[in-house]
Amino acid sequence: MKFSIIIPVYNSEKYLKECVDSVLKQKYKNFEIILVDDESKDSSPEICDEYAIQDDRIKVIHKQNGGTADSRNFGLRVANGDYITFMDNDDYWSDEYVLSEYYSLLSESHSDVLMFNTMEYWEKSKKFTLNNNFINRNEVCGQEKNTALANVLKKGLLYRAVWAKVIKKDLIIENNLFFKPGIRNEDTDWTTRLLFCGQTFDWCEKVFYVYRKETGSAQTDKKVTLKEIMDLQKICKEYILMGERLEDNEFKKVVMSYLAYPYAVLLAQTYDLDHSNREKILKDIQRFSYVLDFDFDPSVRKVKKLFHIFGYRITSYLLHLYLRYR
Repeated sequence: MKFSIIIPVYNSEKYLKECVDSVLKQKYKNFEIILVDDESKDSSPEICDEYAIQDDRIKVIHKQNGGTADSRNFGLRVANGDYITFMDNDDYWSDEYVLSEYYSLLSESHSDVLMFNTMEYWEKSKKFTLNNNFINRNEVCGQEKNTALANVLKKGLLYRAVWAKVIKKDLIIENNLFFKPGIRNEDTDWTTRLLFCGQTFDWCEKVFYVYRKETGSAQTDKKVTLKEIMDLQKICKEYILMGERLEDNEFKKVVMSYLAYPYAVLLAQTYDLDHSNREKILKDIQRFSYVLDFDFDPSVRKVKKLFHIFGYRITSYLLHLYLRYR
């Protein structure tokens, strides 16, 4: 079993070596690293090329700047692995047995998708944090699709981030599961489509992936823009409407429960906009507020309570304050 690890690279000279080295030190050796340089302005391109010279399992693509989604698509087109996973260029794996564990699990289950929890590393305070909710593998692996996904959602562990998953390459190719270029919140969009086409799921109980925060370069470290909010608005509307048409009621609950979280994020983020744009978006998405009633996710359950106590706009404002001061 061969793994492809796709890493979009942009101006990451400070963290890139730790990221790549955490893969190279793996005890399981049948992998390739695909470094996609998105026209970096620092020394990242040279670092990528140096690695390619040192290890023939490393492929380097230098391309015109097109964003993370575009870089991931370039990586997917050249990947030769049986399974594909992603990393951000400032993150890393905390253990040398990551791929060994993935191999062991997937050799047994042959699942379309392997999911796992992640930990955060806060750059300023030098502290690690972890969602302490735990799910047993047998609650996911071997379970019917709707049951498996519902179990993960109920623990608040079905992340939108693409790097919290290992995906069978054939599933990606057969379903044209590429990233939509030119949009933000592309992980939310991509993972929604993955839920529709994936049929079998597995879970890794061990936590290896370290998500570095407060670097100043991550999307979550920056103030959201009007375009980012409008992209999320479009994603929520498109897939909630798609969910409404689902005849499988149990899968509908899964999809809507997954979408309820980004919908709550959208409510919060609108208050970063000027009054005119905020009112326009809030008015447009208000009719979808019922999605909060699909509350498998414990975070959504809290938002639902706020919504039923304070109503639509006050809940939106309270969520905004939470995101700002947490």
